[in-house]
Amino acid sequence: MPTSVLVHANLRYDNGRANKFLATGAQRLTFSVTSPDFTITLPGIAPIRMNEHPLHHDKPHLRYLGSDGPYTVSVMTPTADGRMTAADCAGSMVKRLVARPGMPPLDSIFRARLNDRTYAAIYAMPGAGKPVLHAHILSAATGGTHCIEVHVSRIAGSQDDVAPWFKGVGAADIEAR
Repeated sequence: MPTSVLVHANLRYDNGRANKFLATGAQRLTFSVTSPDFTITLPGIAPIRMNEHPLHHDKPHLRYLGSDGPYTVSVMTPTADGRMTAADCAGSMVKRLVARPGMPPLDSIFRARLNDRTYAAIYAMPGAGKPVLHAHILSAATGGTHCIEVHVSRIAGSQDDVAPWFKGVGAADIEAR
């Protein structure tokens, strides 16, 4: 597994082949992961160099971490119980999410099914004078062997960034292969 991968903007994943990309004109971050195999698509985010998570050797479910400008992206793949579906994984991960210290209560987290295989948990937290926007894009690996969590955060320039953040996350996708 490479320790550093540059993800692609203005590109889309095509025909299940990791090395073939086609231009689409809309900026998006597309990142493919192996073992388990899946592709993440996050519209509206420019290229970010994704490196192996610094704690990966001790905690193998922590896979990749990258940041650029106001964005930070992390990819996690905790093992799943049996043959968990994307909905099972999303429900389990949201329960764990709200149990983390400093998290907002469940009724302050917008939860949505984005498509038949991808779910999201979205919220804003106060930061140093500016809100920090968070999105957890959630799914399951083929066969239900692992859950997939992609955490994207962004330091907002102002309150005006909150509404577009919620709208943009709605087009995110995780495709298990």
